[in-house]
Amino acid sequence: MSTQTMAAEFFGGGDGKSVRGWVIAAGITLLALGTLAVIYDTTATFASVVVFGSVLALAGAMQIVHAFQVTDWKGFFLYLLDGIVRAVAGVLLIIYPGSGAVTLTLILSFYFIAAGTFRAIASTVVRFPAWGWSVASGLISVLLGVMLALQWPASGLWFIGLAVGIDMIFSGWALLMFASFVKKLASA
Repeated sequence: MSTQTMAAEFFGGGDGKSVRGWVIAAGITLLALGTLAVIYDTTATFASVVVFGSVLALAGAMQIVHAFQVTDWKGFFLYLLDGIVRAVAGVLLIIYPGSGAVTLTLILSFYFIAAGTFRAIASTVVRFPAWGWSVASGLISVLLGVMLALQWPASGLWFIGLAVGIDMIFSGWALLMFASFVKKLASA
């Protein structure tokens, strides 16, 4: 059974319609948020850094608490130290989002290159419905990553928000095209 047939059967009737609705909602949400991120690129950059710092600080705090729950473990001090480093790095990103943005710019460029490459290759191999849009989305992510790396560090304060926004727009569009193609398959 091909992936197109499986997708058409899954999304075609019964519970599939509600799943397709969620895919459409996710696509529209990504398009809207991506557009806002492109328009307000500096704000989106700072927001991205603060959110990342918050997640890192929370993970570090949870690891510190957990370390004290396993004090008899042989690696207790290394585990505790790792949690402290995570929490401090997260707090520093929250306090100094501008400096964090410049630092994260290079990391984000490598993420876009790796994730875009994976998305394009996986879509080509699996060939699910409307897979070409997913390949295009992956190639755009690779291009954004390369552009970001070439303009670093000058682009650190605005390009993260712009790149995240463009990636969200293309990902949202790919989801909408997937849902549209599956609807055509289901009705055929």
